[in-house]
Amino acid sequence: MLATFKEQIVEAGRRLYQRGMVNGNEGNISIRLPGDRILTTPTGVSKGFLQADELVIVDLDGNVLEGKQKPSSELKMHLAAYRARPDIQAAVHAHPRFATTFAVARKELPITAMPEMVVMVGEVALVPYGTPSTTELVDQFAPYWQGHDAFLLSNHGVLTLGQDIWAALYRMESVEHYAGIVLASQALGGPHYLEPENLEKLYRLKQ
Repeated sequence: MLATFKEQIVEAGRRLYQRGMVNGNEGNISIRLPGDRILTTPTGVSKGFLQADELVIVDLDGNVLEGKQKPSSELKMHLAAYRARPDIQAAVHAHPRFATTFAVARKELPITAMPEMVVMVGEVALVPYGTPSTTELVDQFAPYWQGHDAFLLSNHGVLTLGQDIWAALYRMESVEHYAGIVLASQALGGPHYLEPENLEKLYRLKQ
């Protein structure tokens, strides 16, 4: 099972890199293992060229249990997500171009222009700025963990959560795709958001 989880993180990293959602050594990925252990990416390694034996296992306090590498500097953010959300099993952090454009502009990304976002992703939280890799950033998440699985990090990037690694990765892809559509629609006068009665139908469908 551990080998499978390692393969999933390697594959997710490759997809993020190939789609231009991370550059250089950016981004980080993690999966919750049984016993509240966390399998996570190391620092200073490109997600496009990850090797399974480079991954690290830590506890919820960040103590290294297995692995020779140092964990990602953004590990605090992942651990806070797992502590706040016992229901989630994976987290992906990246810097996709269009969604991060909203993050650096500190602009909300309303989801109600497309039914797929309403049903599959849900509201995207805009988290206030905090210095990356510090508890200052982690503290900014406190009001947003519940009720959100996707987060724009002001002046930073995007974090998505999921019931498995693929759910977290697909949310990242969906947020980026949607952000690009919203930005492109500005040339045509901006998006038309769904009317309340149509949103109500979607909420019922989601349930």
